Amino acid sequence: MADAILTDIAIDIVKKLGSLGLRETRLWWGVKEELEKLRVAVSMIQAVLLDAEEQYSLSHQVKVWVDSLKEAFYDADDLLDEFSTDVLLKQMITGNKMLREVSLFFSSSNPFVYGLKMAHKIENVRSRLDEIAANRRFHLNECQEITAPMVEEREQTHSSLPQVVVGRKEDKKKIVDFLLSSSYGENVSIISIVGIGGLGKTTLAQLAYNDVMVKSYFELKMWVCISDNFGVKIVVEKILECLIGEKPKNLEMNTLKDLLREKIHGKKYLLVLDDLWNEDFKKWFDLKDLLVGGASGSKIMVTTRLENVAKMIRSNETCKLQGLLDHESWSLFAEIAFNQGRVTSPKHEIIGKEIVAKCIGVPLAIRAIGSLLYYKNTTNEWESFKEKELLNLNEEEIGVMKTLRLSYNYLPSHLKCCFAYCGLFPKGAKITIRYMVSLWLAQGFIRSSDSEQSFEDIGLKYFKNLLWRSFFQEVEEDIFGNLLSCKMHDLIHDLAVQVAGEENILVNSDAQRVKKETRHVSLNFEVDSWQKVASSLPNATKVRTFIPLKWSIRHDIKKVECQEIFSKLSHARVLNLQCLGERVPHSIDKLKHIRFLDLSENKRIEVLPNSIIKLQNLQFLYLVNCERLKQLPKHIKMLVNLQQLYLEGCESLTHMPCGIGQLSSLENLSVFMVAKDNGVSKHSGGLSELRDLNNLRGWLHIKNLRYVKDPASEFEAANLKEKQHLQTLILAWKFGDPYDNNSDSGPNDVEISLEKLRPHVNLKWLIVFGCGRLMFPNWISFLTNLVELKIVNCKNCQHFPPLDQFPSLKRLGLHNLNDLEYIESGVKCRNALFFPSLENLWLENCPNLQGWRKPQLLQFHCIVYLQITSCPNLTSMPLIPSIQHLVLINASKKLLEDIMKMRISVSQSTSSCSSISTSQLKVLQIEGIEDLEFLSEDLLQNLTSLQSLYIRNCPRLRNLSSRHLSSLVFLVIKACEELDLSDDMQWHYLRSLRKLQFRNMNKLVSLPKGLQHVPTLLTLLIKRCPNLISLPEWMRSLTELQYLFIKKCSQLSERYESNMCADWAEIGYIPNISIDKRWIQEDGCYKL
Repeated sequence: MADAILTDIAIDIVKKLGSLGLRETRLWWGVKEELEKLRVAVSMIQAVLLDAEEQYSLSHQVKVWVDSLKEAFYDADDLLDEFSTDVLLKQMITGNKMLREVSLFFSSSNPFVYGLKMAHKIENVRSRLDEIAANRRFHLNECQEITAPMVEEREQTHSSLPQVVVGRKEDKKKIVDFLLSSSYGENVSIISIVGIGGLGKTTLAQLAYNDVMVKSYFELKMWVCISDNFGVKIVVEKILECLIGEKPKNLEMNTLKDLLREKIHGKKYLLVLDDLWNEDFKKWFDLKDLLVGGASGSKIMVTTRLENVAKMIRSNETCKLQGLLDHESWSLFAEIAFNQGRVTSPKHEIIGKEIVAKCIGVPLAIRAIGSLLYYKNTTNEWESFKEKELLNLNEEEIGVMKTLRLSYNYLPSHLKCCFAYCGLFPKGAKITIRYMVSLWLAQGFIRSSDSEQSFEDIGLKYFKNLLWRSFFQEVEEDIFGNLLSCKMHDLIHDLAVQVAGEENILVNSDAQRVKKETRHVSLNFEVDSWQKVASSLPNATKVRTFIPLKWSIRHDIKKVECQEIFSKLSHARVLNLQCLGERVPHSIDKLKHIRFLDLSENKRIEVLPNSIIKLQNLQFLYLVNCERLKQLPKHIKMLVNLQQLYLEGCESLTHMPCGIGQLSSLENLSVFMVAKDNGVSKHSGGLSELRDLNNLRGWLHIKNLRYVKDPASEFEAANLKEKQHLQTLILAWKFGDPYDNNSDSGPNDVEISLEKLRPHVNLKWLIVFGCGRLMFPNWISFLTNLVELKIVNCKNCQHFPPLDQFPSLKRLGLHNLNDLEYIESGVKCRNALFFPSLENLWLENCPNLQGWRKPQLLQFHCIVYLQITSCPNLTSMPLIPSIQHLVLINASKKLLEDIMKMRISVSQSTSSCSSISTSQLKVLQIEGIEDLEFLSEDLLQNLTSLQSLYIRNCPRLRNLSSRHLSSLVFLVIKACEELDLSDDMQWHYLRSLRKLQFRNMNKLVSLPKGLQHVPTLLTLLIKRCPNLISLPEWMRSLTELQYLFIKKCSQLSERYESNMCADWAEIGYIPNISIDKRWIQEDGCYKL
């Protein structure tokens, strides 16, 4: 990285030296002359830096010279950064007619003395550079960097890059056959995929993991990336994160163990342990002991580079991955290297095949070289690459890393810096792309010659460029197509660490020491005291990045420790300081160079110190989940370089400060809090502060609209219609979900029109929380680019406008619209598209809603999820042939029947019925349908693919036909007092049933006899069935039953409280028995 960073720093130095701010230094005698001399010195060195980059790894002499030059350049950059900041502060004092208190706050000591001191410092740096330049005893050519083409020139989009998979059909078949096979004589069986790095072990595992048959075979699927950090507790936490959706926080190992067993008990699961290196026999079997509680047929799939690992874990099967065959290698290369896979010429093919041979069938190497050659068009360029660059690759060795290094060498210097910086993330980590781009920007890696283009957009182009060159993989997007996250292949991560050298370090324990030369540090161990951090940084006084990845929420940094942090890390550009305690010290102004400051999760901080406005270089300020933060700095407008301000979760914020609208660089403002009419209002900025912030993008949540004093005037002043880059807009009467209470009408009962808050047509996501006081806006009809729309409790909306022609709308939610009667349609004929992209629809608490006008013309083409709650008058629905998940709550029997039969109500007097196959329906939830008496065979006859059925609070339901529910896996029956569970229910047709729950069945006195004819049943839960006295003797016929849960059934709980009871034999054969959340028997072992 040292070779690449020099070019970037040189460019930054020259840019600062040429800036207007540094030319306005006539008051500081002698400084201007020294700055000019420094500019000449740097420019002369800059001319030969590209040649030095190329020779850096080839010549020890060049390497030593470049390394010494790098240190001098860093010092020059720090000095100029400090000087630029002081100049900017001076300009603000003299040029902006600041308030006296701020002027005094910023004023420095004697300008004459300061100028002499600064001139002397600049002279010292320049003399040092001159000396290094004079000591060069070798020749370097002057040359200019050739800018590589950006990713937009490629016809395909980034989302189509992963994954071109070639070959591996037989390997995939072998793995899938194993996964679908019965148990190998034990509860959990293991298959290992073994091969060298880059062969595609993870890709093959993904192919098997996402196979359609595999998906339906396992109840639980978990994917855990291990890499070189194998600790049993860490792995268990990652598994639980897959199961519950969030990482367990600060739980002891025993608690984690119990939670894991509870989650996997009785369930057939597939667990992937990707990239396992651990050869510690004890650690492995400590983990495996925790994984034996799943149902028979559970599988563990392991990928590893080490055959010893596959043997140590006692794999039942091993798939030894080989390199691709010659024709497969060529096919993959051609797909990557040529436009749309079309070979340019026969000569390209000849040279290409010779190049591919050097890649020895390793897909990662083929991708890297193919991506590189995509940008080289002529055969001469290909020939030159083959003869010069590939010459040193030895076919007898594994040349993967050397091959990848070639791809790195061809990157322009700014991309080299961005890539090498990523070695600060742990192996296997899911990297948030915009966060990573922000770090690049904070370090000055992102260049721009176009003042109209956002730095973030340029950074995303950098990312796409690296993605196309296969430096990143597994990219995830949101519903709008925005890049969310990515990962790095382990070999690519190794390359990033290798090229960064001592410049970057990922510290994995508090025993590891950071060297003096290190500039970028991330800590990958739990930081529970600043002393641990300080001990790792004894000599690191010039660190530019400091990111603890695992702050302990149990630790608060003391004030004295804070001051030590700020002093030791005074050169930092990036700093993460979570868990500071109750306040941020005033000494934070020592962070003169800071660009990126993360103070998130400081849940007790109420105010930020005024000294924070002296951080003139600050570009990114994260205050996420600072729950008690009441106000932002009063003079926040002094942070003139601030680009992104994140305030999600700052629910105590009372107002926005005056002048925030003067932050012309601001691109992200996640929350705007309208002030209450009290003492803070004189210091608060109204919605007019948003007027000129037209570069805002991403997310904007405007809260407390109830306190706007002059809605028409202030709404128009917000100027939302000019914010063309804004993607998401949330308008909330109070705070918005989940804080708003519809019964709270605010300070008065005045209703407010939103007409003047019309956003730009580019908006993609709109949410309105009206609390019954915001009137429905007419401009929604013009937002044709919407992807998601949610309207909650707005007034005066009798007829919802026709949005069915919106081409991109995927999610629509209408909630608590009391006045809504009809949803209009723009469809004029049967062939017209109706909601062409809609996938999810929620209709909730719309008591007067009757449905769509002219529904006989309408059919949802893509909808897979439909939820209707408390819409009693809904009678006319379009066809829903593709529905997969249907939820009906507090609905009528007629609505259920109409939807299930796909009936279209033409009018109140006439109707026609069109029987459409509903075989795609997989989940049906019905709740609170009070007039439902029968779920008849006619009603359910098309539900042959139904897998889950939930029936709750249907008090009159008497009959449930199961004849056609052969695919049903999960059945829940709750509070259906009249339901006949006898043989009339035809239990024997439920040939796939694995989970059954009876809840709140007061009249249930015995389990239905027909249940004994369901041999597939694995789990039975009985809860709040007070009149169920005992369990039948025929329970023993349920031979597959693994789990019995009894909860809040007083008579049953008393009867089976121990194995000493007379009737224990009725249930004692079940391996796992839990009564009132207490395990009586576990894995066949009695626990009491």
